[in-house]
Amino acid sequence: MNARAAERPRLTPTIEFFGSSGDYAELGPEIDGRVRTVLASGQVLQGAAVARFEERVAEAAGRRHAVAVGSGTDALFFALRAAGIGTGDEVLVPSVTFVASASAIVRTGAKPVFVDMAQLSEINLAAAARLVSPHTRALVHVHLFGGMNDPRPIENFVERHGLLLIEDFAQSFGASYSGRRAGSLGFAGATSFDPTKVIGAPGSGGALVTDDEEVAAKARRLRLHGKSGAQFAELGYNSQLATVGAAILDLKVDYHKQWTNRRRDVAERYVGGLRGLPVQFWPSDARTDHVWHKFVLLTDHRDALAAFLEHQGIPTRVHYERPLHREPLFAATQTDEEFPNAMEYCRRTLSLPIHSHLSREAVEHVIAGVHSFFSLH
Repeated sequence: MNARAAERPRLTPTIEFFGSSGDYAELGPEIDGRVRTVLASGQVLQGAAVARFEERVAEAAGRRHAVAVGSGTDALFFALRAAGIGTGDEVLVPSVTFVASASAIVRTGAKPVFVDMAQLSEINLAAAARLVSPHTRALVHVHLFGGMNDPRPIENFVERHGLLLIEDFAQSFGASYSGRRAGSLGFAGATSFDPTKVIGAPGSGGALVTDDEEVAAKARRLRLHGKSGAQFAELGYNSQLATVGAAILDLKVDYHKQWTNRRRDVAERYVGGLRGLPVQFWPSDARTDHVWHKFVLLTDHRDALAAFLEHQGIPTRVHYERPLHREPLFAATQTDEEFPNAMEYCRRTLSLPIHSHLSREAVEHVIAGVHSFFSLH
């Protein structure tokens, strides 16, 4: 940023990055009605709204079963537990994703083995093949930013190496690729309904999806202290989606398509408005029905652009600042040299605001801000 730009007073942000407050602004009376109904019933945990919401999640994912739990992280952990993953096992996972994709593996006692990106896609399968060992049991496949890539290479890979496929579609609920729905792949999948998502709970929430009745039963035990019937059959956890949360999410599912279309419109305007500038966009295959959880661009001027936009009252985020092998949690068991694409990506990535309630004026303000920055550089 030049000196003159740095001297400008910083504007109070006028644009929400996630836009969670807009849900209530649009649906307030209906949300209030759902809350009153639940509270009047007295069934604040495992009420009827939870079962109804589970049915809709299963349908959206193209699965026979969905089990609502306290978070997407727990849903992934329960999927790994149901797969029998534990101490001594290794699980392949992308190096660029939210920490929960790998911390859930650590919770089982297994070791996450990180895999580099394939340029601008989630995982480099050639690199993954070099990392398969006699201890490798599964691959956690992550759909980033609301999209979904062709699942066939992943499915062929796990079949060739005798691995379980566990799908992390926390960011891509409702997405699809050529009719293949996010959540429909492999052994089981996990998604999230935290407030940043296209449909978010009033707090935290998630769901495990599967076609296997025993896996679903295992998840139901794990979410409720290991309870089976009147007995506590195994070590479990308290990971319940509150009935109020389920009721509100069930309402928001009715608006999912409409809200996704709004996000798609924002993304299209960003792409059209920023075309020709020295930025790259996270790719979206024409065969993908994208839900646009995030809008990611890449630039060699990431930090300066972010600071400039902040001074214009435009919030940005970095998804993600570093590959997971660099996080202290994972004890630096792999080196930077194994992740050339991930290291380059994390240096250049920047996310612009995108949500279902972003006004046309706000989008134009963001586009104008990015143009102003590059006119000075």
